[in-house]
Amino acid sequence: MKLRHISSFLATFALAITVVGCGGSSSNPPTPPAISVSINPAPPSSIDAGASTNVTAVVSNDSANAGVKWSVSCSLSTCGSLSTTSTSSGTATKYSAPASVSSQTSVTITATSASDTTKSASAKIAISPANTPISVALSTPPSSITVGTTALLTANVSNDGTNAGVTWSAICGSSQCGSFNPTSTASGAATTYTAPSAVPSPATVNITATSASDKTKSASATVTITAPQPVLADGNYVFHLAGQDVSGYYYVAGVFTVSNGSITAGEQDMVDDNYYFTNSLTAFGSSLTKVNGNIQVALNTGNSKLGQNGTETIRGTVVSATRVLISEFDTFASATGSIDQQTSTDAPASGYAFNVGGYDGNNPQSTFGIGGILNISGSSILTSGSVLDYNDGGNPAQNYGFASGSVSAPDSFGRVVFTLNPNSASGLPPFALAGYIVGSNQIQLVETTDSLQGDLGGTAISQGSNTGKFSAASIATNTYIFGANGQDAFSNVSAVFQMAGAFVFNSDNTVSGIVPFNDLTIHPGAQITSGSYTVDATGRVTINVNTDVNGNNFPFVFQLYLDGNGNALELGVDPTQVTWGQAYLQNSPPNDVEGNYALSAYGFNNSNQLPAFGTVGPVAVSSDNFSGYTDMTVQNADNSASVATPSVTLTGTVDTSNGGFDLYGLNATLNSQTKSGLGYYPIDGQRVLAIELDGQQMTLMMLEQIQQLQQ
Repeated sequence: MKLRHISSFLATFALAITVVGCGGSSSNPPTPPAISVSINPAPPSSIDAGASTNVTAVVSNDSANAGVKWSVSCSLSTCGSLSTTSTSSGTATKYSAPASVSSQTSVTITATSASDTTKSASAKIAISPANTPISVALSTPPSSITVGTTALLTANVSNDGTNAGVTWSAICGSSQCGSFNPTSTASGAATTYTAPSAVPSPATVNITATSASDKTKSASATVTITAPQPVLADGNYVFHLAGQDVSGYYYVAGVFTVSNGSITAGEQDMVDDNYYFTNSLTAFGSSLTKVNGNIQVALNTGNSKLGQNGTETIRGTVVSATRVLISEFDTFASATGSIDQQTSTDAPASGYAFNVGGYDGNNPQSTFGIGGILNISGSSILTSGSVLDYNDGGNPAQNYGFASGSVSAPDSFGRVVFTLNPNSASGLPPFALAGYIVGSNQIQLVETTDSLQGDLGGTAISQGSNTGKFSAASIATNTYIFGANGQDAFSNVSAVFQMAGAFVFNSDNTVSGIVPFNDLTIHPGAQITSGSYTVDATGRVTINVNTDVNGNNFPFVFQLYLDGNGNALELGVDPTQVTWGQAYLQNSPPNDVEGNYALSAYGFNNSNQLPAFGTVGPVAVSSDNFSGYTDMTVQNADNSASVATPSVTLTGTVDTSNGGFDLYGLNATLNSQTKSGLGYYPIDGQRVLAIELDGQQMTLMMLEQIQQLQQ
């Protein structure tokens, strides 16, 4: 009550006492009526999501005329809103329902007397899903598909409260129009469409995704069915594989010739911890086919110590007409790499960045990495402008030169041999690398017979006109994404090690970013807390960083070797890690990673004997969902052989806010219920690099967006 009302009441009470004291008789005055609240008129019993309605409350017997306070409650995270939460008696407030609800629910709107908060009135309003029609959107299918081959298709359904997904169908002018597996999918999940075995007449198929909840809603697209084309066009193709066989590190590089859809010739170099081999590839026993959407390459080496009875089998996913991501698919080894159409066999010239990694033959089982710049003139390696770094089992040696060196003339398949003689101060014996020229930009390398007697493989990339012209400005304000394999000194359980992440080169010569790593014992994010870099004229970048690993500082030292065209090679040169890998200039990375990709992954499972695995296959990312399959090869737990498993289903999700993949079907134990958690780093609109960080296994994964669907 207000003070003046209290004073009036006391005066009346005193008067009543006086009257009674004078001997008269009188009764107490009547009690004032209690405040009450009513919602009037009654609001509608139900409104649609996103709609609004006025709500009015009347307060009776409130001499203060203080009005009401409004509130709304419900079981949802968002209950809607009120235009004002305080009104006078009889004045309306506007209630606006939540913008969307998945199913009918209710909210309670309450009006409470501002004078007496024990007095209130409530009304319930049911909120129904807005009457928005279901719609279906079909992912853009390929414009043409070859008979008998496959394509991944997805459809997204909007406004379907039952989440029933879609059913798939195909109509054409023939009885056989192709098939779907599965024939029904959830919204955003992929189905595999297999084209008919013969071209229909007319040569088009209408593919339709229909809402399972409302069959009047669908989306369609027309694709052209084409006759078979060669798996690969005529020409020479450079291939390389890096992984593990029964003896440890394993590398292959070579060239095969395709003519009229057949492999007719070729040659290759192979090295592992036991052998060096240079072999011709013969047409007899070699083949090029399509298997379940991937391609299969069989290469007859004529060497019974390689592959199965001398034949290496490779599975691959086509990225474009000139590139295929591959994985070995036999019982000999687990390894991944690529096939690239050879565009030139011209002799290498000017600067080449290079790195190789594997074992040191003079220090058995010591993981070993070498990197540097080779300045080539004619058949000579120039001592000026050439530089060498290496790390032998955690004993780094940096910034050495060459006493001499040479490179042979390319043979008919583009094979050259680099004979390299480091200066004596380096402590490194002469070594030789066989190289297969992809074109003017790249050479695939395998160690061949030499004094080092190691087990090394890697890559060289051309600097061309950028040779000798590098400075800090070459990378300042740029970010490089990298991935690397090798060995570390952190774990007493294993020697295997993978590292990936992002180097951010700032204009003040500092480095920031992140370098997560995994050795199956620890697998942290490893944020860079401080760092610096220098760049010399050869394109050799020295990086020193400190990282935060669970509150502890881990220092790392890296070398990058630039080509000046957005690529680099990495070498780890500190006592705790020996790594080698590739780095890529990050260029306008997308906010999401939707699309059709070729997936290639390599690593080690955290189980008995740490079996290595390699896998490759076509996958689709749509509405933050993964779908597809891979062909996977896994070494047996006793490392005696490998097991090749085709068409392993791959599913999962994408967390774009945290940059993560949760995938099922990537685990080398082939347990579809085991989740692989990876952090990913977009390179550009076409490529994504990822590293596993969950302790289940080690995985480095590359996604390359398919530019031309497989024939």
